[in-house]
Amino acid sequence: MDELYKDKCMKMFVSPNVSLTVMGTLGTRIKTKEYGELIDFESGCWAAVLGHSKKEVVDTIVENAGHLFHTHQYFDTEHPGALVKELTAASKLKGNYKGTFMSSGSEAVSLAVLLAELVTGRLKKLSLSISYLGTSTELRMPRNPNQWMDLDVYECLNCTKDSNCGECGKHNHIDFSHMAAFVFEPGNSGGLVLCPPDKLITFLVENIRDAGGFVIANEVTTGFGRTGKWFGFQHYRVFDSESSSPDFIALGKGLGNGYPISGVLVRSELAKIVESMDFRYVQSHTDDPLGCIVARKVVEVMLNENLIEYGNKIGEYFRYKLAEIGERTGGITEVRGRGMMNVAVLNRKHKALEVFKHLLKRGFFIGYSEAHNYLHFYAPLIIKSEEIDSLCNSLEIILESNSVIISK
Repeated sequence: MDELYKDKCMKMFVSPNVSLTVMGTLGTRIKTKEYGELIDFESGCWAAVLGHSKKEVVDTIVENAGHLFHTHQYFDTEHPGALVKELTAASKLKGNYKGTFMSSGSEAVSLAVLLAELVTGRLKKLSLSISYLGTSTELRMPRNPNQWMDLDVYECLNCTKDSNCGECGKHNHIDFSHMAAFVFEPGNSGGLVLCPPDKLITFLVENIRDAGGFVIANEVTTGFGRTGKWFGFQHYRVFDSESSSPDFIALGKGLGNGYPISGVLVRSELAKIVESMDFRYVQSHTDDPLGCIVARKVVEVMLNENLIEYGNKIGEYFRYKLAEIGERTGGITEVRGRGMMNVAVLNRKHKALEVFKHLLKRGFFIGYSEAHNYLHFYAPLIIKSEEIDSLCNSLEIILESNSVIISK
């Protein structure tokens, strides 16, 4: 970045102490000033599921931006409704949905929560302590205990009991009668990739619904093939029938392949209730046509290129390769993941930040956590096995080395 402008940028996040200046992106590659070309194993900010600057998406923007970019909310276009129809058909959602679209994932989750509160007349929400829901005041951690119950489920993650959760009794203290909704993030956990067990989600969903509450699926990160299915909640049997599909589905990230569009799908019968109430909600980019046009193209490309199935298979291959490295070097103690949502936990003698820096020098951009000492891989669904092999070869060399990466 030009030094004249660098001190004008306000950054409110922790970043590695390295200079990274992007010059251009295409497919799985990022061209940088400092490191040359990098293979991107983070899909930008976990959003570019089709890869960067996907030609079909770029062409769609160019073709439409000149005549249909942004409108006042009073004007209708075909695109929001068409997007709902095409997305629900492509993802084989059970049940009928209506939808609305905006520009950030946090806003989508916030709106879904607000609608659940509105329809139930309740303010308390249930979530899991491992769930990341968004950056807005009411969603970010630590959440207000007067309005949220964040259930501690760490002991449940590797449960081997034959009994169901009701028989176990660990969570029988929950009073579901005051809950507007169970807000379920299926596995991302702010990048930790902690996937709650099927029977726990069944227990919570059945109880919240028996008490008159709703289920909100936060698919901002886990949607659009990230977990090997169209949506993360589709890994859970409790959602298999039309009557048990999520009441609200929050969308983001992959919906626009990096273009800033998010949305909320609402079961049609609930949408009619909301529309009949004295409630108003609109913002500057409600149902912007260009965003919806872009998202329609993303759905089309995902179908045409069979990226859900491919991403699931290549993710299995990736985890297999990471596990092999762990067995050979002892440098990886655990591999967790679904589809192309994966982490590799490092042996404590290795520092995640230093491994990150070494991989940069070898031509790879990954995510990492110093606090949890893991490497993070949310690659585009188009990633090739050869690119995975190349990264894994470099990672194995780094973990076998005793220089720099051993903590003092």
